[in-house]
Amino acid sequence: MGIDILAQEFGPERDQALAGPLGLFVTVFLVVVTIFLIRGMNKHVRRLNDRLAREAAAEAAAASAERDDTAKA
Repeated sequence: MGIDILAQEFGPERDQALAGPLGLFVTVFLVVVTIFLIRGMNKHVRRLNDRLAREAAAEAAAASAERDDTAKA
């Protein structure tokens, strides 16, 4: 009696367990969307780094000009 219970296969049949074309489509779609999200985020971060570098240079130039003005006076 106990051996018969252990010998039974659990879970769905092999035909029912396969993902099929819908699963493939969903997986490929998620991979493509993730790639586009990563590329878009990289562009935004690159633009942000450029902007921060420009702002830091402008602040440094303004501070330098202010020091020069106070030193002359």
